[in-house]
Amino acid sequence: METIMNQLCSKQELNVLFLLSILFLSLIGCGESGFPPDMPQPYPATVTVTQDDQPLADASVVLVPMDPTNTWYAGGTTDATGKAVLQTHAKYNGVVPGKYFIIVSKFEPTKVEGKAAIDPETDPEGYAKAMSAGGDVRTGSGGFDLVDPKFGKASPGITIEVTAGGANEQTVDVGKAVRVERKT
Repeated sequence: METIMNQLCSKQELNVLFLLSILFLSLIGCGESGFPPDMPQPYPATVTVTQDDQPLADASVVLVPMDPTNTWYAGGTTDATGKAVLQTHAKYNGVVPGKYFIIVSKFEPTKVEGKAAIDPETDPEGYAKAMSAGGDVRTGSGGFDLVDPKFGKASPGITIEVTAGGANEQTVDVGKAVRVERKT
């Protein structure tokens, strides 16, 4: 009888451990993506930017969907190696599958007065819309574009297609270094 009780306790303990394990996994997000309910699964994607055959650090990279029904803009900032690891809407790691225009910019402000500039990291959708429309995303008394402004607009020649399970990597060469005054 004692052996049967020990086996029952062991099975009960195993059941409790099993249930606790399931609870723990659900609490750490195993069953919850954390994405908005209408957001497709994003996949890792990177864009590497070079200028004068060297990595370009601190450049803003924004992906603008080519498909007007895709509302999932993505972006990131290049590191010292010129590589930007992209996020959707500045908070979800990866990029939703689709075809995108790549917009690259680097701005040196002189003095910003009044409203704050549109920041591509905190408002990639607003930034992408302003840049693809040819608008100026900065306010104040100007500054300088450190990347040829033609890369700051959607261009059919600078694209990436993000796929499920694909490499999803692209390199963009923005040509020679420039310092173009931005008129406001």
